[in-house]
Amino acid sequence: MKKIFFTLAMASMVAFAACNKEDNTGENNQPEEPKEQVSRVFEDFEGEGMLSWTAADGCSFKVVDNPSKTGINTTDKVGNVTAGGAKWEFTWSTGFGATEDSFNFVDFSKDGYIVKVDVYSSKANSPVYLKFEGVDVPAVEITTVTTTKVNEWETLEFDYEPYQMVDGAYKNFVILFDAGVEGAGGEEFYFDNVRLCKE
Repeated sequence: MKKIFFTLAMASMVAFAACNKEDNTGENNQPEEPKEQVSRVFEDFEGEGMLSWTAADGCSFKVVDNPSKTGINTTDKVGNVTAGGAKWEFTWSTGFGATEDSFNFVDFSKDGYIVKVDVYSSKANSPVYLKFEGVDVPAVEITTVTTTKVNEWETLEFDYEPYQMVDGAYKNFVILFDAGVEGAGGEEFYFDNVRLCKE
């Protein structure tokens, strides 16, 4: 009887340990990707969207249905930029705050310095610039990011940590697709899920 009790007790301890063991694997015992630490979502285009966007210098902007609800982006609505062919076409957002005086929306030191944008491009190796514009501070633009995929969603990262970003000073984004490239026009670029991350 003691032997049976001991065996049952040991089996219970093993089961308890298995249930409480930290499991970092997903399906097929493959390691799961680390969770993205999103601090703030600026725009996801669902509903009426969070910001207002305006296209300039030849390109056009509109909110459209997601052209490919697959991979990393299965949301319904996305932003669409259609190129006009000019070299420096850009799309810019309104203020991040509730009013034009509310420019304290971005707190880099608290929320992180990495802006991530999901992009669906009609061409690879297309330069994508992202600029923060603010009040009484110089604009800060990152010009080193390019698309790598064609007609497939990918996440582009813009790391502002090396720059002297001022908390509470920036009121809008400017995004340029195919920056510095003259084309025939008509190229389609889609973007979505503009967010600020800690890593």
